[in-house]
Amino acid sequence: MDQASRLVVCPDRCRTDAIALPRVVMQFTVAPRKTLTWCAKNDAEIRVHDATLWVTRLGSVDDYWIRTGDVLRVRRGDRIWMSTDGDCPAEASITTAYATSRRAWLERALARMRSLLRERCRSRSRP
Repeated sequence: MDQASRLVVCPDRCRTDAIALPRVVMQFTVAPRKTLTWCAKNDAEIRVHDATLWVTRLGSVDDYWIRTGDVLRVRRGDRIWMSTDGDCPAEASITTAYATSRRAWLERALARMRSLLRERCRSRSRP
């Protein structure tokens, strides 16, 4: 139960452990009496906007009932299931940090360095 209290929090964007910009927000609707599954590729936060959402995760004995305004933190690699037991759909969103691969970042940095070196060599070769 101690883990659950740390995972479900009230929203506070000023917190130091909140997901910082840039971020990706996926908004979706859970149909009544339907179950959705999702696997987190990065750390994420699930927010419920207008109803109560039931969430459970693989390997956990705890279930979470997230109400409007609550936030559930999901760790990278977690597989979760979401559902609602009401007669109306539940609107929610998943917020995750925008992640680029380190290799892509390195390739862009090297390309930029090559470009700068070429410009420098060209400027030296000109009289």
